[in-house]
Amino acid sequence: MTGNKKHPAPVDTLAARTPRRANAHMMPTLLDRLRDDAPYRPIEAPEEYTVTRKQMRDIVQRDLAYLLNTTSIEDQLDRERYPQAAASTVNFGVPPLAGTFLASRQWNDIERMIRQAITDFEPRLIPDSLVVAPRHALDASDHHHVLAFEVRGMVHMDPYPLEFMVQSSLDLETSEIQITGMRAS
Repeated sequence: MTGNKKHPAPVDTLAARTPRRANAHMMPTLLDRLRDDAPYRPIEAPEEYTVTRKQMRDIVQRDLAYLLNTTSIEDQLDRERYPQAAASTVNFGVPPLAGTFLASRQWNDIERMIRQAITDFEPRLIPDSLVVAPRHALDASDHHHVLAFEVRGMVHMDPYPLEFMVQSSLDLETSEIQITGMRAS
């Protein structure tokens, strides 16, 4: 009869010790985890390979800047015919926005292109929470070739999502997008 006795499942001691609270550390992106800031040390404490909510905001902001400043091949792809290629890394970035292409576009087109790129390539932002909205410059005379906008949304986090908002600007002559500021929540 003692042979049928079930043993309790082993408990992950690190998980059991880690509190589930708002400022608990989170795992960063794979690229950030592969960086070794202390190669001479064989063991790292959890605080050294995890990130806080503020650090996660910074990582998402950095990666969003990379995404929005990379030119995709969207204008050369038939998204309906080749949906896998359109959503693959071969199409990473936003379509070309400078020159004649942008002159024929309205804000709705630009917003759709930015939203599509973020939805396709930034899985940490919850798609249903994503808002890409124009911002009105206080002094429009200095920024007549710059389109100001903000990106808002919620970052997938545990135990609850993290609010995210960055203010950005698109230089209409160079097609460069700058992340100009981030509001902490």
